[in-house]
Amino acid sequence: MSHNVEKMIFAGTRKPWWYGSSIQGEAIGIDLGENAVSSDVAMKVSGLDWMALKTKSAFQDRSTLDVDGNPIWREAVGERFLIRSTDGAVLGRCTDSYEEFQNAQAFEFLDGLVADGQLLYHTAGSLEGGKRVWIMAQTPTSWTVTRRSGAESEHRAFLLAMLGHTGDIGISLMATDVTVVCANTAGFADSRAEGQNLVFRIPHRGDIQANLELAAVAIREIDNQAGERRAMLQEMAQSAITTGEFIDFATSIFLGLDGTPEEIEEATAKFYEEATDRSKTIMENKVANVTGRFQSGIGNEGDSLYDAVAAFTEYFDHFDLDHVKGKIEKGKRAAKAVQSSWVGAGAERKALVYKRLKERVKR
Repeated sequence: MSHNVEKMIFAGTRKPWWYGSSIQGEAIGIDLGENAVSSDVAMKVSGLDWMALKTKSAFQDRSTLDVDGNPIWREAVGERFLIRSTDGAVLGRCTDSYEEFQNAQAFEFLDGLVADGQLLYHTAGSLEGGKRVWIMAQTPTSWTVTRRSGAESEHRAFLLAMLGHTGDIGISLMATDVTVVCANTAGFADSRAEGQNLVFRIPHRGDIQANLELAAVAIREIDNQAGERRAMLQEMAQSAITTGEFIDFATSIFLGLDGTPEEIEEATAKFYEEATDRSKTIMENKVANVTGRFQSGIGNEGDSLYDAVAAFTEYFDHFDLDHVKGKIEKGKRAAKAVQSSWVGAGAERKALVYKRLKERVKR
């Protein structure tokens, strides 16, 4: 299927729900165990050691026939195909101005952001037959958040690269944080919530190397400013919220509501007045699921705003697409989960969660 995960690797104790389990059947990709690996191993094992090559394109000129009466093939001036080096698969179309950026270059760029040998790769793979590629690596930076009970949750800083080899998808680079115990990617939601664009998108034209150098400077600066964001998570960990309050909050998040408490309350009431029974049931199921994450999700204690952040992050990273069932659909499910969690609807919802909880801390 065109939206399948073609191949992937994943390292760490906690696997994403879409990776595979005894319930979901055979896992997708290769489990590297608990330890992350170097870039050369990650690139080879994940099957990303290939190139997207720009080649000439041609068409049949039916107005001109050869001696056998067949249309003559002519080059399509200015048009090119992107072909995968290993199997000749057509990845997309582009123009002469398109500048290739290979998987190996992405690994090299990420390696260059930290000291030699200290960047370790947790997950990498390709979607849609190689048209999209993602690479996620762990930096040496880690820190802990202390909960109201005194328990600690470990976070690690990660770097993420997403590439397009279709001719119309560029290069996306970002820094993110991961909660180690449950493999949640929550850390850049705070900056998205503040309206900052911390996903660096580089087109396949012009001086890619110069743009990469600018992105590298910016990513390092984000890391330097991370103390304030981490301090906010710590404040959330010490700020109480009851289960009843969380349920109301969860309903408003699934409705995508923002604004004053009065506006949110009014919009929620309007939903329950006008929604069909089926829509209400779907909402109740979502709220029940994420409330279970809040109360007893991995590492959660069900009594703080930090638990609320963790609950929604776990939901959008691991459970949001649980309606896509069966082995046959697993690749499609995984592809959607990867994109939603990092750059799609799941990422937007995580940003809304963080924004509103941050406002609650400051009241």
